[in-house]
Amino acid sequence: MKRLHVINLEKMGGAEKIFLQFLHNATVGSDSILCISNKIGPEIASELGDTPLLFANRVINDRALKYPVFLRKSALLRKIEKQRADLVIFWDFVPNLARKIRNSKTIYYDHGCSWRFPLNAKTLGFFEKVDGCIAVSFASKRVLEERFKLTCPIEIVSNCVPPPTTISPKTVAPTTRVVLGTASRLVSLKGIGVSILTLNALRQKGIDAELYIAGKGPDEAKLRALVTKLGVEKYVHFLGFQQDLTSFFDRIDFYISSPVTEPFGLSCMEALYHAVPVIFPLIDGQPEVIPDGECGIGIAPTLTFEQYHALTDIDIDFPHRVFNTVTQKMAPPLALDPECCAQQIINIITQNRYLTLSNNAMHHANAEFDYTRFVKELERSFACFVN
Repeated sequence: MKRLHVINLEKMGGAEKIFLQFLHNATVGSDSILCISNKIGPEIASELGDTPLLFANRVINDRALKYPVFLRKSALLRKIEKQRADLVIFWDFVPNLARKIRNSKTIYYDHGCSWRFPLNAKTLGFFEKVDGCIAVSFASKRVLEERFKLTCPIEIVSNCVPPPTTISPKTVAPTTRVVLGTASRLVSLKGIGVSILTLNALRQKGIDAELYIAGKGPDEAKLRALVTKLGVEKYVHFLGFQQDLTSFFDRIDFYISSPVTEPFGLSCMEALYHAVPVIFPLIDGQPEVIPDGECGIGIAPTLTFEQYHALTDIDIDFPHRVFNTVTQKMAPPLALDPECCAQQIINIITQNRYLTLSNNAMHHANAEFDYTRFVKELERSFACFVN
């Protein structure tokens, strides 16, 4: 089976990470790429290998000259059909298709953009032209159904990342010193300010806390300003983009996952692999990754965006609804309360629950997150739309 992947490769995110790992581990079929961005991020380019790649907007593939805007819709359709692929996969974005693609089955792979696509003619028209969807979680499937009323088949293939090559179990529980960590793109919807405020709350409660932040993004300057405002520069470490997070997870005691929306937390999965308990919001696909009370603590977010801004001077740009895992309905987005996060961490330490959560995390990851099985399941789902 010939697969054509239509994807934006300008920046590394969760969808791009899953895509690249699939390219490296696919066992059947052949793959080629139609890149809709005008450039490829350096951390992505180094991972592409010799996979055939075309640029959707370029008149000549190895030249910078682009089609004028009014021609790009027809050029995209023409380039897709010229590949004669058995299956065309649109990775987490909605193109403006003039009509249904001929002689190929087409699917949409949702990694979370379904939460924020505008509910307009372009989006609805696109979903009318695909043969099905793949959702990375039950929450992702429900959002597709709730927002767009889809009638096409939706396959759930729960996300997965390859296990680390080395794992160091946690053998000593933190007591008076606690090391926190978070890893993501530094953008507003990830709520990284919650981690900084949690660190500050712990220190105010007499806990010797440190925080490591892995990742880069447009909010870094604002986050550094918050650190300076709180006077915790000595205890917050910005690590930048990390290709291998093993050393990061080895040095931390708790992983703080604080997004206002998250279809399926891959960084949380990596934390569990490394025996690191997770503090996380009870929204979207998060509880599908971390069993609440077993491998970490789930908290119902209660902080409004206005309250978050008052604490951080950072605006969260997410005017969409999220999936409430308690009510199983769409609800307004909220942020985690850092005071609640800090108290949960203190409770785990004082109640001597840390090593239990840590051991559970590692065992759960090894038992439930099988990357080889994931690749086969994704290939099976791809094939079922063709066959």
